[in-house]
Amino acid sequence: MSKYLVIDASFAFRLLLPGPHQKRCQALVTQWHKDGYMLFAPTLWLYQITSALCRVIHFGQITRAEGQQALTLAQKLDVQLIPPDEAQTTLAFDWTMRLKRAAAYDSFYLALAEALRGELWTADKRLHNAAGVSRTHLISVSP
Repeated sequence: MSKYLVIDASFAFRLLLPGPHQKRCQALVTQWHKDGYMLFAPTLWLYQITSALCRVIHFGQITRAEGQQALTLAQKLDVQLIPPDEAQTTLAFDWTMRLKRAAAYDSFYLALAEALRGELWTADKRLHNAAGVSRTHLISVSP
C-alpha cells in the first residue's frame, strides 16, 4: 500500500532555508523517504516557493545565489506535482467555502491530501487551525 504525504509551500520554505524549523523538516523528510512515503503537492507549490524566494531576495534576507540554491533543492525533493483536475478543483472550492477564505491557494493542498487519503504537512498555523482535520499536521521545532 502506497503512503502519500502532501507538503505545502510553507513547509518546503522552512525546509529549504536556514531557520528554527529547518532541522526538524529535514529529519521528517529523511524519515519519510526511509519509510517509503511519496511526497505530493499541487502544481502551484513551485510557483509559491519561487515567489517566496524572490520576495526574501528582494528584501535582502538572502542572496540571489542562496535563493537559486534553495530553488534547485526544491526541485530535487522528488515532490510529485499534480495539476488540478475537475474533482480537485471542486474539492478546493468546497474547502475554500468551508474555511470562509477569499483565496483558494491553501485549499488546493487540502483537496489533494483528501483525494490521496494522505496527510498534509504545513508550517502555516492559521491553515492548520482552520482546517481542523486530523490529517493536517503543523511543523514544530520539537518532535
